[in-house]
Amino acid sequence: TPDGASIATTTTSGNGDYSFTNLVPGNYIVEFIKPSGYTLSPQTNTVGDDPTDSDANATTGRTGTINLTSGENDPTNDAGLYQVASLGDKVWLDLDADGVQDGNETTGVNGVTVNLYTDNNTDGTPDGASIATTTTSGNGDYSFTNLKPGNYIVEFIKPSGYTISPQTNTVGDDPADSDANTTTGRTGTINLVNGENDPTNDAGLYQVASLGDKVWLDLDADGVQDGNETTGVNGVTVNLYTDNNTDGTPDGASIATTTTSGNGDYSFTNLKPGN
Repeated sequence: TPDGASIATTTTSGNGDYSFTNLVPGNYIVEFIKPSGYTLSPQTNTVGDDPTDSDANATTGRTGTINLTSGENDPTNDAGLYQVASLGDKVWLDLDADGVQDGNETTGVNGVTVNLYTDNNTDGTPDGASIATTTTSGNGDYSFTNLKPGNYIVEFIKPSGYTISPQTNTVGDDPADSDANTTTGRTGTINLVNGENDPTNDAGLYQVASLGDKVWLDLDADGVQDGNETTGVNGVTVNLYTDNNTDGTPDGASIATTTTSGNGDYSFTNLKPGN
């Protein structure tokens, strides 16, 4: 603990160097006053033993007690500083389930749980338990702030009744793509540098659709199911195709096949929104 008021003050040079000279041999403490917008790095030693560690307490900015003998120069008492970073963006309702936030897709999904993990070895897998959790706001926005520079993974927990849109990028490169893996809900590794805000890590969600009805025995062959035409036709094969360009022609091979039940009913479920 310092004996009282400081006995000398200096400021760092353009390359961060400082020194106190003409000191009487004895015991000293150095205190670093962090500038606005900076945070002190973790203290790796209480006093200098090499010129590459941070000796300042992250709360007080002070080193431990430094003993100087007669004629000694101790150039190893350092402090690291960093600027906190942030990331976030949006979970949106992906009307066409294509993994891209189109101009008409402005509706956010409220209350989605979003977890944050570290990924220090950049292998695309969380290091352990999540380090922070938040939920999306009414317009689908979320953010994580006051983060150390480093590598992170964001995880979106899809609500019941929703499906994660196709992953168009593994990490954010723009605020309109879906970066979440469709199985895990996780982005790739996001690298944040000093002071960075990365507002491009998104996820699209959609709700599956369904279609179907009945094949019936049309007694008068007029194309209208009259009240007396309740008999369904069993075992009719029904194929489903996509028609993404809406030209009335299938895009290719059928994507699903079913047969009608005993009363003529059929259905296709778990379909992406589309044509």
